[in-house]
Amino acid sequence: MADSPLKNIHPSIREVAVLQESTEMILSSMDVDTVLHQILLIVRNYFGAANCAVFLVDAGGQELYCRAQNGFSESVMRNRRLRIGHDGLAGWVAQHKTPLYAGDVSREPRYVMFDERVRSELALPLIVRDEVLGVLSIGSEEPDHFNDSMIGLLALFAGQAAVAVENARLYSSERRRMRQIELINLIARSATAANDVEQLLHNLADLIDDTFDASDVCILLRDREGKLATRAYAGINQNLPESFAESERVGIIGQAFSTRMNAVANDVGARQNWPACFPGAGSELCVPLVSFGETLGALIVSHPSAQFFNMEDRSIAQAAADVCATAIRNVQLAEELRRITNIDALTGLYNQRYFHVLAAQETARSRRYRKHFSLLMLELEAVRHPGGAQDFEGNDELLKQVAQALKRQMRSVDALCRYGADRFVIILPETAQQRLGIVTEKLRSALAEISVPAGALRLAPAFATATYPEDGSNELELVRALLARIAEAGGNSSSASA
Repeated sequence: MADSPLKNIHPSIREVAVLQESTEMILSSMDVDTVLHQILLIVRNYFGAANCAVFLVDAGGQELYCRAQNGFSESVMRNRRLRIGHDGLAGWVAQHKTPLYAGDVSREPRYVMFDERVRSELALPLIVRDEVLGVLSIGSEEPDHFNDSMIGLLALFAGQAAVAVENARLYSSERRRMRQIELINLIARSATAANDVEQLLHNLADLIDDTFDASDVCILLRDREGKLATRAYAGINQNLPESFAESERVGIIGQAFSTRMNAVANDVGARQNWPACFPGAGSELCVPLVSFGETLGALIVSHPSAQFFNMEDRSIAQAAADVCATAIRNVQLAEELRRITNIDALTGLYNQRYFHVLAAQETARSRRYRKHFSLLMLELEAVRHPGGAQDFEGNDELLKQVAQALKRQMRSVDALCRYGADRFVIILPETAQQRLGIVTEKLRSALAEISVPAGALRLAPAFATATYPEDGSNELELVRALLARIAEAGGNSSSASA
């Protein structure tokens, strides 16, 4: 094979060009991927080497992974990992911090083949302040391609390249720290503004998805049976898994739950029988959502590329999950407080206090949109026993049956409340007076099917209605009219029963 014309460039000219371009790279590039791309271009353009790869030290400091490459098969290099001190020329160089050249790879026992066309390989450490960031591996299809001058210049270039990579990493780290602060502030504001858990969870998923570009973000919470269920999702995947049970058993979720800390799998494609959370995942990050010692669920971030998540990503995700868990728990407690405050403990319906809140809200809404709405109250006589001992247990069971019978007749927009011991009231949005007769008969028929406990009076409900705006212009006037009419209807019903 004829010598490459690039190989015959006068060493002094090549040296000036390479150093000038590498210096410009250091000064102008603040993105790691851009810096690595420029390194590959310089090696190809000035040294005639079509095969080049940059291996970086992983988070654990025990292995090298291919972060950027040119000339090799993408499928071969995507999940390529080399043990430092054990695998290949790059592994040896990372341990010993000195260049290693194999002019004929067939005679080098430490050589690991990436491409059968490569005949010679040069591995150079990327070192900053005595710390190995990675290894620059350059291969040629020609044996003895690199002479002493080229090796010396490439060693000098590797030092410049290491500084550029470190600067870009520091800049990226600083940006990530700022992003982490911004994300936590946004999460805190979302928690303050959220009215319920569902709204909060979807806000959180969107915020985290914006932080990790082109990723799938899923928030899982445990249901009442203790199973993980998807509560919020944001991302690019259209096929959400039905269950995460396998991942919880032997996958990334199980790893995170066992340590109660974030866990990362950056080589999903290379793992045998690995239950990836999303199809096509190359990297997975899972952080358990822990609040007051209780594991509420998990935050999962998945990306199609291998080696996507670094230590800064894990730090951001952990901080976000900690704030998320606290926010979720606070909203859950607020919801539980509202439920206890607004729900009747016996029937599970809204209570009298919350009825007045809903009635005031519906009055304001109907006034704004110039709509009618009605209130319908019914009073039961079967829960009152004449003389004798009261059958409280029987009455309670009857009230529960009545509540369920009434709920089955309600529209989704209606609100059913318990109003006192034996009264129920229904808020009927956009319902005028002429429809109240039909509603009343439906309710009367439903109640007629309930069996009354022995010893109780027959179930003879009394009904009363009030309609906005005919019977009142505000909630107070409507309720006064309603209570006056139910008192009158109840008295008439008692007289008829007697």
